[in-house]
Amino acid sequence: MLKQFPLTELVKAVQANIQKNTDMRCYDVVPKDAVSPFTYIQVVNVENVDNKTMFMKNHEVWIHVIADSTHSSVPIYKLVQAVEEAMTEDITIPDPFILIMQTDDGLQTIQDEETGEKHAIVVFKFLIAYGFKTKI
Repeated sequence: MLKQFPLTELVKAVQANIQKNTDMRCYDVVPKDAVSPFTYIQVVNVENVDNKTMFMKNHEVWIHVIADSTHSSVPIYKLVQAVEEAMTEDITIPDPFILIMQTDDGLQTIQDEETGEKHAIVVFKFLIAYGFKTKI
């Protein structure tokens, strides 16, 4: 049996990068008392992309960035930039899994929340190999 890469490890690795390289907290589930600015992670798609030699999956992750309530968009732009810069450092995943590629797919949207906070979504993809194919 071939062990798949656990999504919990992906979320943990992304959280670690953001919290290490920015001043923001990063959640997988946002607590009711969370104070902005903060981020939270949502895994939205996992696609099988095996090739001739490796078993691989492409994981699409949305990083939601929440800024303080203000009339200006400058704070959300700065937070998005901080997340993008934090994620230029590759995530660290456990053996025997291999991070093949980490891709920034950019800013998807910025919305105004009912609370007055700004909400941006930045998309990243992680191509992770979890086994090699052999011929007998």
